[in-house]
Amino acid sequence: MALAVLLCIGGLSACGKKTSLVATAVKRADTTWFLYAGTGKKDTLSFQFNKNDAVVKAVDAVGETAGQNKLNGNFANPKYTADTAAETLRVDANQTITMTFLSEFTGRANGQNVVGYNVRYNNKTYHFVRLKRTPKKQSASSASTPQSSGVSGTGADSELAAKLMKSIVNVNDGAEPLQDKAFVGTYTFRMFIGKNVGLGQITINENGTYQNAITELNTTNPADVDKASMISYSLVTGQLEALYGKEYLNPRNLLTVAYTVHGQNIQRRLPQRVTLWTNGHGGNNINLARARVENTGQHLIFYSKDYTPWPKEGLGPVQTGLAMTKAEGTTPQVQDIYTTSLNAYRDIQKTPVKNNADFMQLLGAISDAHRQAVGQVAVDFSDRYGAGVKTTDYQGIAKDGSKQPQMQYVFVVSPAKVVEGATYIINTQSGSLLVFGMLNNKLYLLHQPDPDSATVTWIGMNDVDLTVPPLQIRLNPGI
Repeated sequence: MALAVLLCIGGLSACGKKTSLVATAVKRADTTWFLYAGTGKKDTLSFQFNKNDAVVKAVDAVGETAGQNKLNGNFANPKYTADTAAETLRVDANQTITMTFLSEFTGRANGQNVVGYNVRYNNKTYHFVRLKRTPKKQSASSASTPQSSGVSGTGADSELAAKLMKSIVNVNDGAEPLQDKAFVGTYTFRMFIGKNVGLGQITINENGTYQNAITELNTTNPADVDKASMISYSLVTGQLEALYGKEYLNPRNLLTVAYTVHGQNIQRRLPQRVTLWTNGHGGNNINLARARVENTGQHLIFYSKDYTPWPKEGLGPVQTGLAMTKAEGTTPQVQDIYTTSLNAYRDIQKTPVKNNADFMQLLGAISDAHRQAVGQVAVDFSDRYGAGVKTTDYQGIAKDGSKQPQMQYVFVVSPAKVVEGATYIINTQSGSLLVFGMLNNKLYLLHQPDPDSATVTWIGMNDVDLTVPPLQIRLNPGI
């Protein structure tokens, strides 16, 4: 009887229940949904659902990512409620958004193939859809299909790693000095990249060149900037072109360093991938939105459809501009960021683990390389995890009753799957956890053979190699 009940949970058709439409929509992680009527070329809302709130924007059309945020009365992302029985979705923005899901829908919107649902909204039938084949997010960390063929290499000491900087385009060639010296200097700005928080720093040079650095963080809350993991660091270099009193940014080089995010040690970040895109004799490979800087006399404003201002910070027409704040210093050069990234990877590769946080980051990188699994154990770094534990808190007892050697490093993480009867899932007051340990460069997993006993035993995971996954180096790759 108990097994039959478990099988029916989740609305399986075999139990006579059909899957909830609204539940399917809000459980799609990292998916952007669009609410529209007609052809999807105007008056569109976009939605991205986090665990506790939603990012809602008024965008120009289906497929667009930048727009004005729809917030609640506290200028924060609105909460949402999905009623699977009534098939309704309520988003508590300043103007409440309520949809009733009617049926599945497949079609085209704004020239793109979309799938999703017919919904009732404002007493009319709308479409609530996602792109059928979602392109990679076009921001400072991505580029379009190149005209030249892409090249990739594996390892910080690969042939491509040694030659990559030889592909850099010289931005000084053909640059025209700025007429308006008010643009010259280093400035910072803050924005959203999709639903993630982003930080920018741009240096505009008197000779008409620029360097624009973009940091993308894995948080949707601006208040969490100091403790968020870094998804990527991108550096664009190029030339400025004056037109109608505005300075347009023409990119020539785009270097992006992507980092291990799951379990990231912010004191010692591990690069996963380094990519260089160039616009030059080999073709135009950088696909960033056309960006510009304007001088209103009171503000310097940065405009780009790749980015959305933080709440209450938008400037200019329909508050889509990013306020630029004067800063000290300069933005680094591409070559400096590349060298620093290679050296950081080599240092971690040489000595991957110096503390619990390093140990957690290493297994995070290994799980990334193996579809969120460590050996045969699925892990969930999006739930509970932490390295702030004491190795002495996890004393293992061998099967013969003797004490096992103390682990050198320990961290905990949530299991991605709750496997009935699995002795490696440790039940605690805060929930089910996996406890990994490291001793003499070997990996162990804590087991609780008897769930009614406090006795735990470390068992080796001999099928897992505790080495840093190879660094990927890419030049003008296709997507």
